[in-house]
Amino acid sequence: MHPKTYTLSDIKTANRVRGLYFFSRDTLRFFRSRISARVHQGPGGIYFVTSEQFDERSPRLYTVRCFNPASAGIDTVGEFQEHPTAYQAHAEAARLAAQVSTPASC
Repeated sequence: MHPKTYTLSDIKTANRVRGLYFFSRDTLRFFRSRISARVHQGPGGIYFVTSEQFDERSPRLYTVRCFNPASAGIDTVGEFQEHPTAYQAHAEAARLAAQVSTPASC
């Protein structure tokens, strides 16, 4: 378990302070991204969910992301837009966070 409990605000700040652009306005606009404020944290890591929409006619699909506190980096877990619903993406993020070990992708 990580000694600090991270909020989405903490994750955004850490990413920006390290000079990374995952949460930049331009990046979010380009991918038509939305970010869920719910963070899943446990022995398996720190996860959150984004959604992206290719264009206004395409469905909004969901992606599980992993935050690495050491680098402030954000990685995609599984496939980009793998989940058709927010519920399924959050269930996967919660499952991963509850695991005993951190996956290699974080």
